[in-house]
Amino acid sequence: MHEHYGKPLAMPHDTALQLLLDDGRSVPYRIRVSPRSRRVRLTLTPRDGLVMVTPPGVQRDWLIKLANDWRGWVGKQMDQLGIREPDELSVPDVTLPAQIALPALGETWHLLQRFAPNTSARVRQGANATLVLSGDCLDIAASRRALERWLMRRAKDALPLLLAEVSRQTGLVYRQVSIRAQRTRWGSCSSHGDICLNYQILFLTPQLARHVLLHELCHTVRLDHSPRFWRTVARFEPELDARRAEMRRSWSSVPAWLQAAR
Repeated sequence: MHEHYGKPLAMPHDTALQLLLDDGRSVPYRIRVSPRSRRVRLTLTPRDGLVMVTPPGVQRDWLIKLANDWRGWVGKQMDQLGIREPDELSVPDVTLPAQIALPALGETWHLLQRFAPNTSARVRQGANATLVLSGDCLDIAASRRALERWLMRRAKDALPLLLAEVSRQTGLVYRQVSIRAQRTRWGSCSSHGDICLNYQILFLTPQLARHVLLHELCHTVRLDHSPRFWRTVARFEPELDARRAEMRRSWSSVPAWLQAAR
């Protein structure tokens, strides 16, 4: 994320623009005015795309020039995230999935819809790996959010068990674990050994899911990303270079319908 303290001038409203990178790629971005923002910042995520957030009253032309000054950073971030083409940043308006695959757990769930008008969308687990979505299924946004809530419940059941197993294998001890819906991180670890995991780890391959858990467990030994930290990870991850390369593209594992729910 890039940040800048700008000079207050006049700006009419939020707008959408194009940023031309040095390699010729044209990246769409939005300028969003936030009354709570104290500085100009530029963020890039697969889910939200490229967004410039600014306090009210900043001149539009100055913001466009600032975005152009940061084009090198944008290109590097896209490469690190494994985003080759700008259109990969756009979230399509997709409908509900017919099934939900959770590679980290080796599970595939089939979605069954039961329409009930004037009823809030909710999801429950049925027999034979079936998810029953009931309520107003025609409200796609609400149905996506209901599925996201189920994913969070599934993650809270499964991910702590996976973390405990990797902890047992490595001897790396943590204090407690929580499951959240981070937007830009797969996980984090506090100085007290408390680990927080992103529920979307469910969409990673078993190898990458284990790598994320191992990464956070190694932070119980070293909180930084120094050479000593990576040597600790390498003790338990023989194919560390390959895993790190795969992680740069890992956000593409999150399905588009779920991105649209956020």
